[in-house]
Amino acid sequence: MNQPIRLIPFLLLAVFLAVPALAQQAPSTPWMQFEQELGLATTYSVDMSIQAMGMNMDSKIIRDGGKTRTEMVMPFFNLKTVILEIPENGRTVSYSLFPEKQKYLLNEEEEDATPAAAPKIEELGTETVDGVECTKRRIRMTEDGVSSEVTMWFSPAQKNMPVKMVAAADVPMQPGQPAMPMQSTILFKNYDFSTPDAALFDVPAGYTKISDMMEVMMDGSGGGLGALMQQMQQMQVEE
Repeated sequence: MNQPIRLIPFLLLAVFLAVPALAQQAPSTPWMQFEQELGLATTYSVDMSIQAMGMNMDSKIIRDGGKTRTEMVMPFFNLKTVILEIPENGRTVSYSLFPEKQKYLLNEEEEDATPAAAPKIEELGTETVDGVECTKRRIRMTEDGVSSEVTMWFSPAQKNMPVKMVAAADVPMQPGQPAMPMQSTILFKNYDFSTPDAALFDVPAGYTKISDMMEVMMDGSGGGLGALMQQMQQMQVEE
């Protein structure tokens, strides 16, 4: 069981690198600085297809200014998860919602997180993606001690928003172990630049607050550790 559990943060890192939804939204973060410098849209929704470590994961991002909603199914656990990033009292508060279980978790900020460095942007000319000539850029940034290199293609057909991204990072593992190199490819599809429903950024009424993820994982009502065990058994059969 340890191997699949250890892989989850690395697969989710593909999402972290791709969107601001899973990072703090203060103007000092690399994504926000990058977004402001290039004048990118901040109100939209988009579907993402993520390929990392031989696996595929779909995600949907919905943004309205400083508010962000990320929808995904957590790898291995088959658990529908929604991440909200909401400005509150001068800072951004993050919530994890679990719709199938009607529970939510307040994600605490890491007080000792390493300050984010400003992203370095390199212009790489143009390249055709899906029949459209796109602007190609390489972005290097460091956040929470993880350095990453991201190549992105920006399409004029989508208000100069990214339509493809290839990200590479050396992810720290346990103390004393070498960093794990990870590469992911993300495709952005179905942009919608209309203003989303404000209710999408609220914790739904009737949801129960939990103190940590184990309360969700140990819940036998679907997903969680039961789904993980089923996948592991299937992997053993296939071997």
